[in-house]
Formats: sequence, C-alpha cells, structure tokens
Amino acid sequence: MRYIKPWLALTVLAVLSVEAQTAPTIEPGMSQSQVEERLGQPLAVRTYGSFTYLLYRNGCEKRCGMNDLVVLDSNKVVDAVFRSSARKYAGSSSSPRAIPADEARRGTSGGQLYTPPKKPDANEQTSQRETQP
Repeated sequence: MRYIKPWLALTVLAVLSVEAQTAPTIEPGMSQSQVEERLGQPLAVRTYGSFTYLLYRNGCEKRCGMNDLVVLDSNKVVDAVFRSSARKYAGSSSSPRAIPADEARRGTSGGQLYTPPKKPDANEQTSQRETQP
C-alpha cells in the first residue's frame, strides 16, 4: 500500500500538468463572467448597444495587427477571434484564415492584384464638359 500512494500522487500531478497546458476554450453562449474565469481580466472592454467586446493581449499584436477578441451580445458569447494559440473558440469564428507569410509575399495565385477601374471624379467630368465645343 505504501507504493500506491506515491504513484497515485504522480498520476494526479501528471493529469493536472496536462490540464494546465491545454488552451482554455471559449464556447458560444458563455457569459462575460464565465469568459473572465477562463481567460482572466481583459486588457480592455468596449460596449456598443447590446454588444460587448473583450480584448486580450496575445503577444503578437504587432505581427498579427490585433488583440485577441471575444464578442458578446446581450452577455452571451457570439464570436471570438484568437491569434494566440493559447486560446481556442469552440464556435465558428468570423475571422478569416491566417495567410502564411510566403503566400502573402507571393500575392494572389495569378500574381496580379485586381484593382477595379478608376471612375472619373466630378472635377474631371466638369473639366471635360468645359473643353468640348
């Protein structure tokens, strides 16, 4: 019996360390307090109407161009955009897929960037009318 207890303690420690390494997952429908229990206090909180936006540091703000974001509507999670691999969203994120750096440098598959034709502005149209007899 003396040998079981140390093995039991090691097993419990191993399970706890694995759980500590798994990324916290945010699920649709969670409340703001539930999100904060899993992710901690946000860097900033913004509200607009019934929407609340929770912003979290992710360590790649300069490279990613944004903080991690959780969106709530009427105190229920409706979306999340995580650039950090330390967080997961169980729902369907509105975030587009990340583009690898080599693909971004290469551009579109055809190598050409589509630009719509330029529409003449009002000043150009006026000057054209003035020059025509």
